[in-house]
Amino acid sequence: MFVGQRHRILSPRDQQAAGTWLAVNDVGMFAGLTNLRGGDELADAPSRGRLPHLALDQGSLESALHAVVVEIENQPYHPFQLVVSDGRTAEVLAHDSGELDRRQVAGGVAVVSNEHRLGELTLDQLDAALAGEISAEERLAALQPILLDPGGAGRHPILKKGEQYGTVSSSLIAVPRADPSSLIWRYAPGPPDTTPYRNYGNLGRRLSG
Repeated sequence: MFVGQRHRILSPRDQQAAGTWLAVNDVGMFAGLTNLRGGDELADAPSRGRLPHLALDQGSLESALHAVVVEIENQPYHPFQLVVSDGRTAEVLAHDSGELDRRQVAGGVAVVSNEHRLGELTLDQLDAALAGEISAEERLAALQPILLDPGGAGRHPILKKGEQYGTVSSSLIAVPRADPSSLIWRYAPGPPDTTPYRNYGNLGRRLSG
């Protein structure tokens, strides 16, 4: 649990830089962060992991995005994509080589990765998860096979394997708009093809504490 100046925030924590890549706050806003491969890396830049906490300590989607824009205007950051949603609207900030691209998510669905910008990557497997009248649990169950996809045949790998770099954990999150304390947070503390998911949604109750 991260306690900001304005909001309580639930997130995993990077053990090295103390930032995060996924976070939910006490009013149901969500932030997710990726790096961007191939971008210009800068010496002594601050950790990008501080940006989700910065965004979710604000009171609205617009103020969250504004806070991040001001932050990256005041000091250099490594390339990143930041998805921020208030449960009604989602936007993506992409920052690379001093350029900032801000886009509202069309159709309510954003697919981003560290190798593709918003709109450059599509997954046909999402169709089952986007079906009309199904529960949040059913949507997460439909998304889980995607996180096990090793790629191939022109597909972008989601589950990555390698001696130097690979997927080390996985999360599936559903945040109810009306009651963030009843969120579902399935977490696999290891590669999801070998590590079972466990629901840590009970931690959501701490958001309103």
